[in-house]
Amino acid sequence: MQSPSSGGKFLHRRIAAVILSLISILSVAQSHPVTNFVPVRPDFGSFEKLDSGHNIEIDPLRREPTLNPDKDLLKIGRHGGISSDLQLCSNLTIEKVLQKFPGSNAADAAVTQALCIGMINFFNSGVGGGGYAVFSGKQEKDHLFVDFREQAPAGSHKQMFDECPDCSKVGGLAVGVPGELKGLYELHKSRGSGQVAWADLVTPVAELGYEGWEIGAALGASLEKYEPLLLQMTEDWSFVINSTGNGVKKAGDWIQRPALSDTLMELAKNGSAEPFYDPNHWVARSIVKSIGKHGGILTKEDLANYTVSAGKPLSLKIRSGYQYAPNNDLTVLTSSGSSSGAALISALSIMDQMETVEGGDYMPLTSFQLIEAMKWMGSARSRLGDYDGDEIPAHIKEVLGKEWIDNAAGKIKQNCLRSEPKTFENWTWYNPAYEINEPHGTAHFSIVDGLGNAVSLTTTINLLFGSLVHDPVTGVIFNNEMDDFSQPHRSNSFGLAASIYNYPSPGRRPLSSAVPSIILNELGIPDLVVGASGGSTITTSVLQAIVRSYWYNMPLLETIAYPRVHHQLLPDVLEVENYSMVGKSAVGSFNKMGYSTQERGPRSVVNAIRYFNGDWHAVSDYWRKRGVSSVY
Repeated sequence: MQSPSSGGKFLHRRIAAVILSLISILSVAQSHPVTNFVPVRPDFGSFEKLDSGHNIEIDPLRREPTLNPDKDLLKIGRHGGISSDLQLCSNLTIEKVLQKFPGSNAADAAVTQALCIGMINFFNSGVGGGGYAVFSGKQEKDHLFVDFREQAPAGSHKQMFDECPDCSKVGGLAVGVPGELKGLYELHKSRGSGQVAWADLVTPVAELGYEGWEIGAALGASLEKYEPLLLQMTEDWSFVINSTGNGVKKAGDWIQRPALSDTLMELAKNGSAEPFYDPNHWVARSIVKSIGKHGGILTKEDLANYTVSAGKPLSLKIRSGYQYAPNNDLTVLTSSGSSSGAALISALSIMDQMETVEGGDYMPLTSFQLIEAMKWMGSARSRLGDYDGDEIPAHIKEVLGKEWIDNAAGKIKQNCLRSEPKTFENWTWYNPAYEINEPHGTAHFSIVDGLGNAVSLTTTINLLFGSLVHDPVTGVIFNNEMDDFSQPHRSNSFGLAASIYNYPSPGRRPLSSAVPSIILNELGIPDLVVGASGGSTITTSVLQAIVRSYWYNMPLLETIAYPRVHHQLLPDVLEVENYSMVGKSAVGSFNKMGYSTQERGPRSVVNAIRYFNGDWHAVSDYWRKRGVSSVY
């Protein structure tokens, strides 16, 4: 594949320069009036300047865990429920789908739920992005995994960002071919109830976009953070600008998205997702034109050639035997393909060799076991990447194999026999194969219905507001998923090469941290439906939620609300959400174990549903993103 022409490279750099010069003011926006801002060309060698602005941190929103969660945030339902970031969307989905259409199921509901979250929380997801879904049905043959992650355009190649590394974050070149709509349609078509038409799932969200809604805390905080940037792009982003034109809309203001609603109504009338991908349809033509206007290489053929990958979820039996009762003989279903599901399966296999400890959260030995499993999981992730076909390649089978699991678990258990267990002094002991990529933000929701089905779905446009490219004709905000690919010459401080399994190439999907998961009990009934958003913290937060549920026997409310830890091996730092809540004793034990600790505010957001005594317990991560669950 040949590189773009020098003129094309120059165009990409100029577009990125304009956008990034605006981004550079975000960190000082509070103290510098927008009217006094004069854009300057940023230093492209300074990632610090870029990362301080364009990331997944919703800085104005206060986010912190709690040791005293409000019990009203635990929602209990007899028939089913939805745990997501937006109660408005969950209520709409239950009312307009699950209750309106008898026999409708979780796969049907997932369509409306995903579209609604993308309509409202457009800073982190939407039809301009992609993701993964895991579906569990009454029988094993019904279980399904759908990979609708974005694909690299046909013009992509591994050197495409050599002369402009920042172009993977902003502008049209950062955009991968969106997959969310095709993934949702595949889920509806293959596992939907057959009792609800596609139009009936899409239309309620279109109507919401026409009518509008009151801006909530998370969207308001995101708009506030990006206000200086959005004010410089009012032609494309007019729907977020207030009536006076001197600022963005705030929390409590009313907002509408009629352009996106028009697009959704086209999908409803068509009865499928095809208008988005049909080269001859006005929707697809506008998408290509808008991305090209901002320096992108995505073509009509790229849209037409986009494919969803569907097959069986990755599966693992854990806690086998009556000694683990009542949490015994469980089956984990999680995502495969370009996700991090294999790394989660690997870590759970390691943890499965550790004993159950009632109330073991933040006890020294249990903490050591969990953190070490996280570090081995980070090493496993370095071997992952997209692959063709159903056969899992050898480099991924390695981290799922008995030799890898027994080696890691054996070293952890041997260390636990010491009077004071110590982590390995150097990260090289964990044998990572390549540099570990840093994927970014997402949205996750979990659904169970009254028919025994469940859906765990994670979707994203990557960084806040994705590539910052918005098509005012279709209302689509486009991802910057190309940033999740490895860049061959991007410098790192670890001496590791970029992963050969995660280079951009035509049709390849970038590696993601997403791990939407469903845990079935010994009867094959969904027991825990869980997933998370939050970039590289997704995998560790889902692992910690599962361990808390089945190793420590913690209730769901506390499992989600309590402070979390995160270790991804590289950098070799243990992140602790809140030192004071975790306690001096626990933090002190981390230091004695040899971990370099850092207090860092929440990045992950976990939304889950648990089966308990015949009812569904649903908890959204209110403390980190203001989500509240809904049940029926």
